[in-house]
Amino acid sequence: TRLLAGSGGTAMGFPSEWGGLDMVGGAVAAFETLGHSDLSLLVKCGVQFGLFGGAVLHLGTRKHHERYLKRVASLELLGCFAMSEGAHGSNVQRVRTTATYDAEAGEFVVHTPAEEDCKDYIGNAARDGRIAVVFAQLVVGGESRGVHALLVPLRDDAGDVVEGVRIEDDGPKIGLNGVDNGRIWFDSVRVGRDALLDRYGEVTEGGEYRSDIENRDRRFFTMLGTLIQGRVSVGGASISATKSALTIAVRPALRRRT
Repeated sequence: TRLLAGSGGTAMGFPSEWGGLDMVGGAVAAFETLGHSDLSLLVKCGVQFGLFGGAVLHLGTRKHHERYLKRVASLELLGCFAMSEGAHGSNVQRVRTTATYDAEAGEFVVHTPAEEDCKDYIGNAARDGRIAVVFAQLVVGGESRGVHALLVPLRDDAGDVVEGVRIEDDGPKIGLNGVDNGRIWFDSVRVGRDALLDRYGEVTEGGEYRSDIENRDRRFFTMLGTLIQGRVSVGGASISATKSALTIAVRPALRRRT
């Protein structure tokens, strides 16, 4: 991954203003090509540059772009996309992790309410990730505002897990042991107000929640719609992996007499 970052290829999908190459199509094609070789590398790149970097790009605003995108593209800042949880099934709108705004302190309190509500199978979490885009139920002024994404630190510059965060490795994955999936629990972890990726919903200095999309369901699906590039990329890479697998299977079949 570091060799790819050194070549500049990992910056393809990001805007040139933030150190990218403005080549979204090229980024998708590059991801498809990785599907022909190392699938662990494919997943690591997808998590770092597609999911984590894509969430910062599409769900954040200028302050987040200035602070993070160049570091994400260069691999200086390793991150995670913490959406899935152990207990929520496939219903992302019902994740149980909470981010409650403390207006007096000007901070969000990120918390895992129960053991089974941990973020689970989160790429880059078990070993490398220093910060995560965490999807949580946003609570402002005592009222639930639906699922939003926040940037929450996992490890310090020395690589040590920060206070209030607990991480476990998900263990071996057949054929994908280069992927450090992990489980994450948050014990009332505090992050600043600017940690909220606030393109579609913000909390003002006065502690007021604002969004141009009033309907909570519509706001949620608009947020997810910005991440569609990753879904397209996975489909393309799956086709590439299938082509390689078929070639590997057919070649010995042609040589073998029965």
